[in-house]
Amino acid sequence: MRKDRGYIMKKMIWCTVWILSGFLMGGCGAGRNGQLDLETAQETRIQSEDIEDSEKKVSESETLKNGELDNDVVNNDQIETAGEHIPTIHITSEKKEWYTDDGKTLLLTASADKVEVEGKDFDALNAALSAEWGGLAKDYEELLQTAKEHYESEQENEYYFMNYYNSESVLAYRIDNRVASFCSLYNEYQGGAHGIYAFDGATFDVKSGKKLQLEDILSDAEGFYEKAVSYITQELEEHYGDELFPEYQEVVEADTFGETPVCWYLDNTGIVIQYSLYSVAPYVAGAPSVTLPYDVFADYIKAEYISPCSSIIARVTENEDMSRLLGIDGKVMIASAYDEDYGETKVTVLSGDSSETVGTFSRFVSGYAVKRTDGRSFVIFYCDYASDDFVTYVYEVTDGKVQACDKLDGASFDGAYLGTSGNYYLGTDAMSLFMHLDVFGSYAGSMKYQLTEAGKLVQTEEVFAVDTPYELTVVKELPVTLAGAETTIPAGSVLKITGTDNAGTAYFRLDSGETGTISYVRDKEQWQLLIDGVSENEYFELLPYAG
Repeated sequence: MRKDRGYIMKKMIWCTVWILSGFLMGGCGAGRNGQLDLETAQETRIQSEDIEDSEKKVSESETLKNGELDNDVVNNDQIETAGEHIPTIHITSEKKEWYTDDGKTLLLTASADKVEVEGKDFDALNAALSAEWGGLAKDYEELLQTAKEHYESEQENEYYFMNYYNSESVLAYRIDNRVASFCSLYNEYQGGAHGIYAFDGATFDVKSGKKLQLEDILSDAEGFYEKAVSYITQELEEHYGDELFPEYQEVVEADTFGETPVCWYLDNTGIVIQYSLYSVAPYVAGAPSVTLPYDVFADYIKAEYISPCSSIIARVTENEDMSRLLGIDGKVMIASAYDEDYGETKVTVLSGDSSETVGTFSRFVSGYAVKRTDGRSFVIFYCDYASDDFVTYVYEVTDGKVQACDKLDGASFDGAYLGTSGNYYLGTDAMSLFMHLDVFGSYAGSMKYQLTEAGKLVQTEEVFAVDTPYELTVVKELPVTLAGAETTIPAGSVLKITGTDNAGTAYFRLDSGETGTISYVRDKEQWQLLIDGVSENEYFELLPYAG
C-alpha cells in the first residue's frame, strides 16, 4: 500500500502546475470560473511586450539616490558580481488562438516556450537552447482542421464542444557553471474524456552547448544502471504500491535505460527519472518520478557533476538536503512539518547547526537554492497561507548560518498557478516572480527582480507585465489616456489589460491595436477599483476575477 501521499504530491506538483496552465490557456476550467467566453476575440497572440519600452524603463535618477536603492526599483546593470558567472535563462511563452468564423467559439489554442540565454555570453548554449525550444514553430493547420470538424459534429448533435489545445512548457531545474538542465511538458487535448501529457528532459554543457546523454555524466554506467533499477523499483513500490501495473518491474528493467530511455534531468538533489503516463501506472496515478540522489550514486557519477559549484541556481523542495552542490558543511534544508490536527504546515530553514522558523502555512510550495559568485548562498522559496495567498521569502544560509533577508507578500515563482505566463528570467542574480494584482480582472503579473547584495528582491522595472486570455467589453464611456491625451472610449470597445504598476495605473491594448492607460484608486474596504470615483464593475461587462 502507499505509505506517503504527501511524497507523491510533492513529486507531481510541477506536472499539476503545467496541466493547470494548459487548461487555463485552452479555456477548460480557465481561472476559477470555467470555460472562457471570448465572444469578440479573433486570432491573436498575447505578448507582454505590448507595454511600450518608454513605459517600462526606469531612469537612473529615479532608481538611485545618493548611491542607495530607491522605490524598490533597480536597473539590471547596477549589481555586479566578480568571478565565474552562470547564464541567466530567459523563457518566453508564444501563444496563438483560432476561433470559429463568427468569432464566438475558441477552436484551438497553441503555445510553446522559447528558451534563450540573456545577454551575449554563452553563445554556444544559446544556440543549442534556441534550437531545442524555438517557440511556435510547428504547423497547426492539420490540428485546426480536426478541431473544426469536431466542433461542427458537436454542433449538429447539440453537444458541448471543448476547445483543443497543444502546449509545450519548459522549466529550468539546475543552472550552474557546468550544466543547464531542463524538463519540458507537452500537454494536449484533441477530444475525449481528458487531455494527455508527456515529459522530455534535456541537459546541456554550459560552455560547449552540447546536449548531454546520461552516459556523459556517468563514470560507471553499468554499475549505475544496475543499482538505479533496484533503487527505482523500491521507491515506486514504497510510494505508489498497489497503484502500479503488475508488470511495472519489467518496464523499469527494460525501458528506463533502454534504447529510448525515459525522461531524465538534473536538479539540486539528484538525477530525476520521470516516467510517462501509462508506463508503470494507470492515468489516475499520474506520471511517477523517482530521484536518484547524488549522495547515494556518487560512486557512479563523474565528480565534476556532483562536487560543489562555484555558482548555481536549482529547484528545491521541502525536507531535502541541498548542501552538496552549495558546498556547505552540514545539512541545508527547508524543513516542513505538517500538523494533521490543525491542518497546518510549519516551515523552518536550517543550515548546519543554525535554524529559523519561517511561519505556519497551509503548504510549502517550492523554492530555489542559490549560490552566487561571491560565495554567498541563499534559499528563495514561497509558501501558501490559503487559496493562493502566496508569500515569497529569501534566507541566507552561507557558512552554516541562517539569516532572514526579505519577504514579498503576494509573490510566487510559477505563473501557471495564476494563469499568467510571458517573460520569465532565472539566474543567480535575477529571477522573475509573479505578483498577485487583481487589476481589472488581471489576477497576476510578472516582474523581473534583482537579488541584491543584502539578499533583497528588488524590482527592475515599474510595470508588471500581464498576460491574460481575458478581453474586457466596455459598457459605459471609459475615461482613459490615449497617445498621451486624456479622453474616453465608448461603450462596446474591447480591450485587454497588458500591464500595471499596481499603484494606480493600468496599461491596455484595444482590439484595434491602440494602447493606453487607465487611472484607478483601490478601494480596499469594498475590494474593488474606482475610476473617477466610480466602481470598475460599472464600466465593464464582466471582470473575471479569480478568487
